Amino acid sequence: MVDPAEIDRYRLVTSELSKRVTAELAAYFAALDLSRPEAVRDALLEFLPHLVAEYGQVADVLAMDWYEELRGASGAVGRFSATAAPSSVTAERVQKKIRFLSDQLWTPDPSSILGSLKLATDKYVKQHGRDTVAWNAEREGVRWARVPTGAKTCSWCLVLASRDAVYSSKQSAGDRRGTGKGDAFHGDCNCAVVRIGKASDYPPGYLPDNYYSMYSDALNADDPEIAAFLASLPADDKNKQLKAAAFAMRRKFPDVVNDGVHTH
Repeated sequence: MVDPAEIDRYRLVTSELSKRVTAELAAYFAALDLSRPEAVRDALLEFLPHLVAEYGQVADVLAMDWYEELRGASGAVGRFSATAAPSSVTAERVQKKIRFLSDQLWTPDPSSILGSLKLATDKYVKQHGRDTVAWNAEREGVRWARVPTGAKTCSWCLVLASRDAVYSSKQSAGDRRGTGKGDAFHGDCNCAVVRIGKASDYPPGYLPDNYYSMYSDALNADDPEIAAFLASLPADDKNKQLKAAAFAMRRKFPDVVNDGVHTH
């Protein structure tokens, strides 16, 4: 069984790593001349991929240690050494995000881009560790679960956590780039990726059946607002069902999630 206190400890360690990388990003950004947006964009294109890679390696090491702890807590036998995963966070991926956000540099408030960059950097650094846990679970032939941490989580994460420990391969979890399945993490997300070797490994308080009941109840809600939202999404949207479920959950269970919407 995974001790919730150990999950929280790992969350705190990864959160501290995130604070350090975003602080270094903020310090670098503060030295840039925002009156020259093109030069700022080019500087970020060079700097940020290296920063993410540097801290991502630390996230990999933390995740490998975490994975070994999870194996020990599970009572797993046999020789197995956790290794760093081939990262889904490539320099090209980071640069694509910077280019997407860079329009903000040509606005009256170019400094507003920093908040978006911090969220992206948090996501990318943590993704290194998440990839490593999932990668080693696949190598070992066990499953992994997305476990929300903290008093409350957002509706999107709760919907994805309802899938239980079904993520045993790249195919079942998505391509690790947010395809609407288990890998769709966001910036400032505290969900933990936890190795599940057997049923007794589930941490106390992790209730995927309850999450799924909420998911089903919310998605099937006979609510004109929810129906209109679902109809507004493109028919080919891979995230259509999950987006609708999260939209519904925010309204049907507003006190359970941290992004609830009180409609009455």
